[in-house]
Amino acid sequence: MTPVQYTLAVTLPEDETLDTFYGADTSPVVGYIKHFLTRPFEHRLPVYLFGASGSGKSHLLYAACVQAQELGLTSQLLSLEDFKAWSPRILDQLEELDLVCLDNIQAIAGDISWQVAVFDLYNRMTEQGKALIIVADQAPTELGITLPDLVSRLQACTSFQLRLLGDEDKQKLLQQKARLRGMELPDEVARFLLNRQQRDIRELVQILDLLDKASIVHQRKLTIPFVKDMLSLSH
Repeated sequence: MTPVQYTLAVTLPEDETLDTFYGADTSPVVGYIKHFLTRPFEHRLPVYLFGASGSGKSHLLYAACVQAQELGLTSQLLSLEDFKAWSPRILDQLEELDLVCLDNIQAIAGDISWQVAVFDLYNRMTEQGKALIIVADQAPTELGITLPDLVSRLQACTSFQLRLLGDEDKQKLLQQKARLRGMELPDEVARFLLNRQQRDIRELVQILDLLDKASIVHQRKLTIPFVKDMLSLSH
């Protein structure tokens, strides 16, 4: 069976690269992943990223796939949360790819067949010197994984724990994403969005995209009255 590959240009957000990760210049995990795909395979353990929702884990997975694409390497990103209803045989032959990213590994905590399949894929990838990045919401011993050998493999990875941003950093990140879209997001408007909307970064970015399109259509700058009008906020 030949594994189905995603079309990266369609599935990967354009602005989610390693360089646009918030605090990229001083981030140890960004620095590590930048060299991960070019590292000699005998020195390349799989990478394990964990942290709460909104801490940037998915951004880093997308960014790793973008980097693989730029290097002319094959890659595939699978969210186990989306695929756990499928047969774990979907992981067969993925070791033929240069990079495999597994998101939300906690989703298979109650499924031993999936745990065995991930364990086997881990072994095949490392034996062939391929790159593997695994993402979860907690440390390996806290996932509820019942296959001890898989827990042991996850603990052997090069691990990074990602922290949630505070409101000040969320504001700066939102303004950074606005600039990447060619918009100026004033401080007071950014604070207004953070105070009035869900504070999940992905949801805020979706709102930013909506406002970007609206500002072009209406030829308006981003002001609090304009944002209130576009988001149907009464006060």
